[in-house]
Amino acid sequence: MDGGPEENMITPKLETERLILREIHSDDTETIFKCWMQDENVSRYMWWKASNDINEAKEFVEFEIGNLENDKWNRWIIVLKSTNEIIGTCLVFFDEEERHWDISYNLGRKFWGNGYVTEAMNAVMKYAVEKMKIREISTVYAKENPASGHVLQKLGFQVVKEVPYECNGGEIVTTGILCKYKAQ
Repeated sequence: MDGGPEENMITPKLETERLILREIHSDDTETIFKCWMQDENVSRYMWWKASNDINEAKEFVEFEIGNLENDKWNRWIIVLKSTNEIIGTCLVFFDEEERHWDISYNLGRKFWGNGYVTEAMNAVMKYAVEKMKIREISTVYAKENPASGHVLQKLGFQVVKEVPYECNGGEIVTTGILCKYKAQ
């Protein structure tokens, strides 16, 4: 799938020292399914729920391809430069219900603990502030997931308060930590 010249794409390719962040492609489906969508450890604190049905991964990819030109929804596939492996995904989006910009990210479990999410999200945050001109971003992570809190702290987010937090399609309700980022 050719997105055309990079300057015309809403979701542009971003690069870091170790990663390439690129738009999603239909042929990513199987890798996404195997890397994280069927893993309950990855989905534990996410809104979506792990599934052993590859059709759910197909629906996810089709939804994301349908949003490639949505200027309020920028999803990147995270690719490890050294091996060209897809290792996760990250997103900056406008939450219509809450009326604020938000972020999300996840990695396949075997890639945890290497600083990849922080590296990818630093590039996403820079893009959000410099190119999208976003001045404030709010996000919530599950209190039981301190690793996500550490990522947000490294990105410059400040803790605001505890809030109810739903995971796994609303099947799990726990305590979330609301954090805000304000551009300088």
